[in-house]
Amino acid sequence: MDYLIAPTLFQNKICRLPGIGTLKIVTASAETDFINTQIKAPVHSIIFTAAQDDGHVFNEFTALSELIKRDLDEKGTVTLKSVGNFITTSDGAINFVPLHLSPVFMPAVVAKRVVRQDAEHAILVGDKETTNTLMTEYFVEDVIEKPTYRWWVAAIILAIIGLSVIAYYVSQNGSSMLGNAIK
Repeated sequence: MDYLIAPTLFQNKICRLPGIGTLKIVTASAETDFINTQIKAPVHSIIFTAAQDDGHVFNEFTALSELIKRDLDEKGTVTLKSVGNFITTSDGAINFVPLHLSPVFMPAVVAKRVVRQDAEHAILVGDKETTNTLMTEYFVEDVIEKPTYRWWVAAIILAIIGLSVIAYYVSQNGSSMLGNAIK
């Protein structure tokens, strides 16, 4: 009987046994362990929910369910290989003890962070595909050297022009024409 129940449970993640209950596989997500630089595998566990007056439900496991209930009445326990054990309690209720998978089958993997400074990869910008290096070059602002304003150069040029005009005037009219002198 377990050759039918176990594959159905592991493939469909659920197996309804009429008159007994439902077996479900619940998966806990993978965990990261930064301290040991590992990623731990997801953990699968089997959960049993007892039947709630579903005696009128029929499926492909109805005959197997009847066999399990008969074995539970006679022996008090039924073992399903690679799934777990059904046990009847003193008050007649059916309990399920699941088998836990060995951690050997799902080892943790090494996960080291790697940062590559000069790696190039494709990225999507709007509706165009480009690379990260092209986008970095696009957003780098060109540094334009601002010429330093040399005001004193203009002042020296104006002073030379002014002195040359005065020198020309003096050479044409003489030095007596520079002030309030009367001729």
